[in-house]
Amino acid sequence: MTRTIQAITIAAILTVSAFAFPLGIADAMGSFLDVKKAKVGTDSSEFEKAEFKTKAKIPTDGSGGAFGFGIISGAGLEAIAVTTTHSGVLDSEAQSDVNDPVFHNHYVALQDSQADGSGLCPGLEVRDITFQEPGDVDVENKKAIMEDVPYYFAGTHSLTGDNINFLADENVGAAVSFTIDPVPSASNIQAVCINDVAATNNLKVKSVND
Repeated sequence: MTRTIQAITIAAILTVSAFAFPLGIADAMGSFLDVKKAKVGTDSSEFEKAEFKTKAKIPTDGSGGAFGFGIISGAGLEAIAVTTTHSGVLDSEAQSDVNDPVFHNHYVALQDSQADGSGLCPGLEVRDITFQEPGDVDVENKKAIMEDVPYYFAGTHSLTGDNINFLADENVGAAVSFTIDPVPSASNIQAVCINDVAATNNLKVKSVND
């Protein structure tokens, strides 16, 4: 049953994202978005280590625009652990200022922006996002590594300041890349769109307790 739910959730995420593309087409945008291989180590309480290996060097200076990588578990859209980079928006405690493109982790919850016809995004839209950073991230050359990301995480909403919490699990179903588009602009954010979602077809998940 869990695997069936995971498959449905992942298919829904890729379908809802209006500009979703299969593995390999990311080359048209920059092959650092093409995740060749991902490995996720889990235990009873956290994603101990999630490693994304990409086709080209991952830019860390903001030159690649706003993008990120994420882990989708059995929680689906309600709790996705992501690491992102962007400048122009201060949405994380890890950034030194609004123009700091340093990679940083979030927990996010997404929604289908067009479900009720009132959304500003062509597909997936950020509903909740943490200002506090779950776990750590290190990016070097063609590899992004998230570590010690707890399944349960509570904090404040980066955009509204509301108290929010998330609960993911060890049932990892996908490792994805995506792009980020604040609309109508970074200085006047009314919605944050998640576009170009792509899942690697080479994912390995292992419990560190095995």
